[in-house]
Amino acid sequence: MLITLALTLFVDSAHATTEVGTVRKLGLGASSGNGFIGAAGKFWFKPNLGVSAYLGNGGLLQQFRANFEMDLFTVRDTDFGRFDMYWLAGVDAGVWLFPGFASGKVGFGAGLGVDLKFHDAPLDAFVDVGLGGYPLDYCATSVQLFCYLQPRADVGVRYYFE
Repeated sequence: MLITLALTLFVDSAHATTEVGTVRKLGLGASSGNGFIGAAGKFWFKPNLGVSAYLGNGGLLQQFRANFEMDLFTVRDTDFGRFDMYWLAGVDAGVWLFPGFASGKVGFGAGLGVDLKFHDAPLDAFVDVGLGGYPLDYCATSVQLFCYLQPRADVGVRYYFE
């Protein structure tokens, strides 16, 4: 639904040959993942190398994530877009806001993702999954391993500017 809305609002036939990551290097959009709803951004240094950032709100957890990302290979090139597999590594920082006190969250993680770069629109859609280590995190469970080793995932869409 999010991709359909973005296509409806931002598709411009004048940009039919625009490639995300070459002419248009800065993308901003929305994502969902560890921070249930949030903003997503990406800046491409080269056509296969960039940095992404996410700012999310997960109710009690306010979180920021920054990743270094690099395309590994093209999975498939279709008439409407190109699917690229990428790897990522980055850091997480956040704060748990509980009634009466706050607790910090700091960690790092890595993973893999698939990115769809549309040919006829300055958009990309992405999904990535990975694993994060959190040496500093509030732990409400008696199983300490789940406090320090957690899944890391995001899905979203970004619009790219010239």
